[in-house]
Amino acid sequence: MNRTIKQIINILIIGFLGSLLFSQSLQDNPDYRKSLELKRQSEQAFEEGDYLEAKRLADESRVYAEKSDAWIQMMLNRYKANSALRRVETQIRSADNVNAEENFPEAYQSGKALYDQAYELFRKEEYLASYDKSLEALDVMSVIEYIRPRGNLAAAYKVRLIPEKRDCFWNIAGYDFIYGDPWKWKLIYEANKSSLPDPENPHLILPGMILTIPPAEGESRSGTWIDGKIQ
Repeated sequence: MNRTIKQIINILIIGFLGSLLFSQSLQDNPDYRKSLELKRQSEQAFEEGDYLEAKRLADESRVYAEKSDAWIQMMLNRYKANSALRRVETQIRSADNVNAEENFPEAYQSGKALYDQAYELFRKEEYLASYDKSLEALDVMSVIEYIRPRGNLAAAYKVRLIPEKRDCFWNIAGYDFIYGDPWKWKLIYEANKSSLPDPENPHLILPGMILTIPPAEGESRSGTWIDGKIQ
C-alpha cells in the first residue's frame, strides 16, 4: 500500500472517529431541542384527545428534526473538510522543508493551487467539494516524499524560528531530510546535550543554534542544512 493511499485512509479513519464524537455534541442544538419540545407537546395533546393539534405539533416537530439533521450533516462535512485542509497545510510545510518549490516545482505548484481551490471552496461553505480538492492536493504532492533521495544528508542543522510550528528535537528528527522519523529525536538530543542552554531540558533549543546530526546506520552525512539547502 503506497503512502498516498495510507494518508487518505488515515484522514478517513481519523475523520470518522472524530465525527462520531463531534456529532454527539452537535445533537444538542436549538432545532433538535425545539423538535423534542414539540414532540412532547404533541404527545400531551394526543393524551388530552386533541388529535388535530397533536398532528399539527407532530408535523412541526418533524420539520425541526429535519432542520437539525441537515445542520448536523453540514457541520460534519465542515469538520471533515477542515481536517483535510490542515493535513494539506502540514504537507506544504513538509515540502517547504525540502525546498520543494525548487526541487519539485510541478508537484509543489499544483499542490498549492489545489489547496487554494480547496480553501476557497471551504470559505464558500462547499465542504464536500473542498474535501475532495484537499485529497487531490495530497495525491499530487505525494511525489515529493516518494522520490526524495536519501544519499546527500546533512551532518548538521541550523535551528530556525518557525512561529506556527517551532523547531524542536521531535520535529527536526521527523523532517525527511534529517531522519524522517520523529522517534529518533533522542539521537540529536544526546549528540548536542552539552551545548544546550539547559542540558537537562531537551525542550529548550534556540534559533540559530547549529545541531550535530549523528548518522544512522548506513548513512553518509556532510555539510549543514541551512534554510532549505545543504551548505
